[in-house]
Amino acid sequence: MTGKHYAWHKAWQRLPNGRLRHASGAEFIVTRGPGYTDINAAPETLGEFQAHELMRGVPPHDLAQRLIRLAREAGEWLERN
Repeated sequence: MTGKHYAWHKAWQRLPNGRLRHASGAEFIVTRGPGYTDINAAPETLGEFQAHELMRGVPPHDLAQRLIRLAREAGEWLERN
C-alpha cells in the first residue's frame, strides 16, 4: 500500500544549468556556501507554476504556501540525489 506522497521524487529533475525543476514548472536556484544551501524560486518560472497549480484547482491564496513547500521539497530531493 502506498501513501499520498509515494514517488514524490519523480516530479523533480536537475537541469544542465544547475537548477532544480518541478513538474509544475517551478524552477529553483541552488546556491551553496560554507555551511548552508539556499534554494530560491526563479522569478521567471512563477507564471508557469501559477497557471499549473490553478489548473489543478489550488486556490490562489494557497499558492505562496505551496511554493514554500516545494522549496523545502527541493532541499530534500537535493540531499538524496
